[in-house]
Amino acid sequence: MDIDDTNELPVDLNNATNTAETQESSPAQEVGWSIDKGVERENNQDSVATATLNQVSEDEAQSFGVYAVADGMGGHEAGEVASKLAVRTAIRQLMTNVTEIDTEMPDSYQSWLESAVTIANQVVHHKAHEDSNTMGSTLVMAVVVGHDVHIVNVGDSRAYLISPDDIRQITHDQSFVQALLDKGVITPEQAATHPRRNVLLQSLGTNEQVSPDLFSETLDANESLLLCSDGVWNMLGDAEIARIVRAADTPNAACQALVDACNAAGGNDNIAAVLVRLGASSQPSVGNASVG
Repeated sequence: MDIDDTNELPVDLNNATNTAETQESSPAQEVGWSIDKGVERENNQDSVATATLNQVSEDEAQSFGVYAVADGMGGHEAGEVASKLAVRTAIRQLMTNVTEIDTEMPDSYQSWLESAVTIANQVVHHKAHEDSNTMGSTLVMAVVVGHDVHIVNVGDSRAYLISPDDIRQITHDQSFVQALLDKGVITPEQAATHPRRNVLLQSLGTNEQVSPDLFSETLDANESLLLCSDGVWNMLGDAEIARIVRAADTPNAACQALVDACNAAGGNDNIAAVLVRLGASSQPSVGNASVG
């Protein structure tokens, strides 16, 4: 299932004039996403959001992308509400910062990412209090500018960097089982079947304050950046995720193949994936945004 809900985000993101005299341009960002409730779940508590901004001046053309995946928690559709609030609030806040700035874009986006998460946490927490409901959400969000990638994470949705011969998890799960692994109390094999493997140490909305993890990476032209919920990595494992992504011709094909593989393996959880690759350097086109 793929929902295009562009009215929820600013879509008029082109921020300059188009000119034949452009001298430098950043790599174009090729993006795909897919979201599915899985085989066993009755509703989908995962959400995705993507937004791109293309800035063009006489001297350069720069592509700026923001991508997010959230996995909601809570009964009576509260998890679905929480995850949608999380991605929409965080991505809108970040894009607002970018489009309102009147100077050159900063070299570091981590403070913006942290601020966006803080505001998203406040919105989800307020909604839970307003509805007298228990709700929360994970959130992994990436900003891609040229070859630079900045990532923020709360909970156990993940970001991976996939190259032709390797897959590397960028984020560090904020979960009970990960804490046991870090202390050497259990093995990775024990973690896979631990009875408390779904217990999170942090999520958006459950407390008034949240402490996100921040990461910075470099994305090369032959690599892929994957954001996904635990419905992907729990079902497939790293090696299978990497194999599927490498075999796909496009980011959209890769994300749909991940969903299909998860469902074929049992599909016992919601599934959400966003994949980013860098294409050839070119003058960017009009910006776009979508929420699923």
